[in-house]
Amino acid sequence: MLLLIAGLLWYAIAPSNTEITLGPMQAINAILHGDPIGLIDVGILFLIATPLVRILTALAVFAQTKEWKFVLVSVCVLLIITLAVFVKG
Repeated sequence: MLLLIAGLLWYAIAPSNTEITLGPMQAINAILHGDPIGLIDVGILFLIATPLVRILTALAVFAQTKEWKFVLVSVCVLLIITLAVFVKG
């Protein structure tokens, strides 16, 4: 969230004509070239990655404690998210 706020403040000071791309490498290149949109992109990517990391962590913990029902639920949630990202309707 702080990355988004910092990017928005930077954008308010130095507006940019760049479009939000959500590509990790384009965002990093934009930051390196002084474009505030890159910082906003990175903030959005972190917001998207946070739930995925949480699910992966839960999956690892459930597998370690041999809670196989919860492992199955975690795998199903990851599968649903993967399908939602890659299948376009």
